[in-house]
Amino acid sequence: MNDHNQLSFSTNRIKLEQNLNEDELVACIGEITQESVSTNDKKDFLKALSLKGETDEEFSIFIREFRKMSIDPELGDYSKEAIDLCGTGGDKAHSFNVSTFVSFIVASAGVPVIKHGNRSITSKCGSADLIEGIGIPVNGPIEKIRESIKALNFCFLFAPQFHPAFKHIAPVRKELAAEGVVTVFNLLGPTINPAKPSNQLLGVFDPLHMKKMGNALTSNNVHSGIVVHGNLHNCSISGVDELTNCGDNKVFGIGQIQMDAIENWSPSKWGCEYGSFSDLKGGDLTYNISVMNALLEGTAPKSLQTTVLLNASTAFWIQGRCSSLGEGMELAKSLLIDGVVKKWLDKVNLFFK
Repeated sequence: MNDHNQLSFSTNRIKLEQNLNEDELVACIGEITQESVSTNDKKDFLKALSLKGETDEEFSIFIREFRKMSIDPELGDYSKEAIDLCGTGGDKAHSFNVSTFVSFIVASAGVPVIKHGNRSITSKCGSADLIEGIGIPVNGPIEKIRESIKALNFCFLFAPQFHPAFKHIAPVRKELAAEGVVTVFNLLGPTINPAKPSNQLLGVFDPLHMKKMGNALTSNNVHSGIVVHGNLHNCSISGVDELTNCGDNKVFGIGQIQMDAIENWSPSKWGCEYGSFSDLKGGDLTYNISVMNALLEGTAPKSLQTTVLLNASTAFWIQGRCSSLGEGMELAKSLLIDGVVKKWLDKVNLFFK
């Protein structure tokens, strides 16, 4: 069967609620990344897969194949100890860049952070926008990226730079997004960090995808991690793609901290009280830089400070930097109060001048 017939055949099977075997799905992934395959054929396949829903095994194959097609940043010496903190986006919360700022806290403690991300898609300021805003080039040479992780315990891998295979999928994604169709690519980005860090704190916009994504990451050799979704109390939206004290959190451990089922963690898990989601609201780059400065000065809204601390605490615990969430909270607090994070940001500016 030739390639184009394979995609059509597989699409028809999916429409009949049939799962694809490994060889079929690998062939389809190869096709949808080719310029010669029509946009309509790609849309038809992705829509059908979205309606059926990807199995854990199918999602795991997507991760594996797109990692294979990525450009290797050659950070293997750091990947074993490193952590990535990111979310799927798509929660329509328009909140501050919590995971990005938390990455700065974690790196300032000497924990290697290999962050993978992109510019804003659904909000006014994405991870790449804030990172560029503090002086880190988002599309720099790989040599500088390697120097960055060595000097700063931090580097940023800009998704378009490391995933050329997405070039011929982007127009299809844009059209499907305009139609309100959620596809596998709304979930895939945070799972295909080309450096393959062993540890991950991953936020998901919809808790229905948590176990699928977690199990697939375990299958793709994530050593230790947590997939999370923050439910919100008394809010117009139901939840966010990160941990928060503004409601109860759904948590699914993977790798060394594998959980059999999704658990509910209230803010008391970190010794915190419930707060208001209005404190977490973000804006454009200028606004979010001002929020970041308020966090550094200790003048940010209380619930935002708490949300940042409990995410940093969890990242430290996942990576093994601390033995408990409580210990992680104290570490994160001291890094902010003692000015360690601010000094680290000054070091970032000097490094990239």
